[in-house]
Amino acid sequence: MNYTADEIAIIEQAKNEGGEIWKNLILNPIKRRVKLHYRTGNSEQCCYCRRDLQDEFNMVIDIEHVLPKGNALFIEYMFDIENLNISCKRCNMNIKNDRVDFIVDLPTIKPNYKVSEKYHFIHPNFDNYFDHIDYESTIRNNKKLIKYNSKSKKGKYTYFYFHLDRIEIDTLSKVQGVEIKTNELNPDLPEDIKANLEQLLDKL
Repeated sequence: MNYTADEIAIIEQAKNEGGEIWKNLILNPIKRRVKLHYRTGNSEQCCYCRRDLQDEFNMVIDIEHVLPKGNALFIEYMFDIENLNISCKRCNMNIKNDRVDFIVDLPTIKPNYKVSEKYHFIHPNFDNYFDHIDYESTIRNNKKLIKYNSKSKKGKYTYFYFHLDRIEIDTLSKVQGVEIKTNELNPDLPEDIKANLEQLLDKL
């Protein structure tokens, strides 16, 4: 997707007006087109957990800024199409938000951020999600079975970063009638240690 000349002019106007630029109402038509672009390209799925967004209202689907617009380092990429995608509110607001710990080396992410190797997790635009994770979803009547199978280091990182295990556990618990309590780990632990601990907890 490329912005039209009129859209570029509107974006510049919003920037010049200042304040909370992204919330400027004159951007609404552009935001709708961005969502339509990625809804079509992603086959109506969240770019991080791949859950179905088919027929959802636009208002419940977030435009995701991979490099967060709320971080002063990345304001210049606020409208870059390559830095945008669509996600569910769980992955965007509840988990990722303005975090930057998924960046391999923060001081060297700029100026060329369009490189897959600069991200620990699966980048929505620079990686093929299904090269790293197989996503399986089966629905029969009111029963659901959802499973993520990691196939790479990036896949495993994404799995734990977005707590995809919780989606699996919640779904399986309902099917089996079992209540399972989640174990929270210290968020300050290094990612490799957290990953190993969570794998051990899964086996208990």
